[in-house]
Amino acid sequence: MDIIALNIFADVPPVTKCWTMACLAVLILTSLNLIDAAKLIYNYDLVFKKGQYRRIFLSVFNYGTFSWATIGNILVSANHLSFLESSYNERRKFLWLITVLLSLIVYITKYVQPMSSLGMILHENLVNFHFKKHANEMNGGAVGGFIIATPLLPYLMYFNMYFSQGVSLLEISINFIPSHIIYYLDDIVAKLYDVDLMKTPYDMWLSFQAWRLKDNVSDPQEIEELNPISAAEVTDD
Repeated sequence: MDIIALNIFADVPPVTKCWTMACLAVLILTSLNLIDAAKLIYNYDLVFKKGQYRRIFLSVFNYGTFSWATIGNILVSANHLSFLESSYNERRKFLWLITVLLSLIVYITKYVQPMSSLGMILHENLVNFHFKKHANEMNGGAVGGFIIATPLLPYLMYFNMYFSQGVSLLEISINFIPSHIIYYLDDIVAKLYDVDLMKTPYDMWLSFQAWRLKDNVSDPQEIEELNPISAAEVTDD
């Protein structure tokens, strides 16, 4: 059984694996009272006005108190993130997506106190982003005997939160507004204007290097010798 568990964990992509281990570590350390549970609560004023920046880190990996339900929630989330990470050919793009989404989420918390941890909200936005980006590839799910398109399933939960639980629209919107903004920048603007606004800083640097080489060197073979990674971009032009 232990060998099976290790084999399953070995197949998890690196980013998701590190995230899962960090979540479990925070869970265990909190249960042993080595981390104050009060420090897991994220608040914009406490972080940026009182300098308690570690609350961001702890909140990203906070999935609740130690219980089998929490462990199950972490494993289900890890399964989702593993699938999302595997859909990216370059890991740095997945990391950049996480960074930009988390930055937007933290900015929104300036105006509303989140109901759940930053990690849960980030996971929700990653799933929503994937749903929107791959909506045509997904099958619908059955809810109450009706077939519902998969990308619409999260919104059924949001409607329930608003009408049944009395959660404000601003509190709910933090779960999907950041992912919608990123989707618009990544997909729609890129198609309309042929501009990749979600390019990672490293890719921006490669493009800059290619542009600089293009101005200084006219022979693609010479460009390839100087910068083989950027040569393809120059020859495409």
